[in-house]
Amino acid sequence: MGGKGGNYYPSGISATWRLWRHCLCRHGWYPLLVAPFITAAFLLDIYSSAGCEFAHLNIGFEPSNNAWNSSSADLGLFYFQAEVDETNKYREAFHNGCRAYSNLFFAYFIEGDRTWTVARIMAYIAAGSGLVATATIWLLTITPLPACFFWPGVLLPSVLISFLAGGAKFMFFDIEICQSRLWTPPGADVTPIEAESCTLGRSAMFSIAASAVFFVNIL
Repeated sequence: MGGKGGNYYPSGISATWRLWRHCLCRHGWYPLLVAPFITAAFLLDIYSSAGCEFAHLNIGFEPSNNAWNSSSADLGLFYFQAEVDETNKYREAFHNGCRAYSNLFFAYFIEGDRTWTVARIMAYIAAGSGLVATATIWLLTITPLPACFFWPGVLLPSVLISFLAGGAKFMFFDIEICQSRLWTPPGADVTPIEAESCTLGRSAMFSIAASAVFFVNIL
C-alpha cells in the first residue's frame, strides 16, 4: 500500500508484525521484549521435566508386582508422585511429594526401556538449549553483543532445539510401562496385560505451555 511521498506501508497482519518488530529492533527494544518470554519458556520446561506428574498411569487393578502394586501412578521423567508430606516449605511449594524412583522400580521398568531413556535425553537437551537461549537473550539485552551474529547464529537455533526437544519428550507416553503387557492381575496363572491408560498429567501441561512459548519466539 502506498503512502505520501512514495513511501510503502505493509498491509496484513504478517507485514505489520514485521514492521513493528523492525521498529523495535532499531531502537533496541525487541530483545528486551523477547527476553521475558524465553525465560518463562525455559522455566516452564525445567519445571515440567523435573515434575513428577508428567503422565497419569491407570492400571485398572492392583497388580501382583513387587516393583509397583498400586492401581494407579503419577509418573515423571525422573521422579514419581509418592504422596508424602513435605517438611521443607520450598520443596512443598515446587516439588511436593516427588521422589526418585527406587532401584527395584528402575531395574524392572526403566533400565531396559529405550523410549524412557530417550525421553530423558530430550529433557536434558531441551533444558540445555533453553539455558543457552535465556543467557543469550539477556546478554543481547544488557551488553553490546553483535545481534547480527548471535541472534540468527545462537539464539534462534537454541530456541528451535528447545522447542523440538520439548515436543520429543512426549514420546514418554510410549514407554513400556504404558504400552506393554507388564501388569499381572491378582490370581494364579494369569497372563500379564497392558495398563488401561496413560494420560496427560500436570507436568505435561507445563511442557505444552513451554513449547507454545518457544514456538512464538521462533516467529
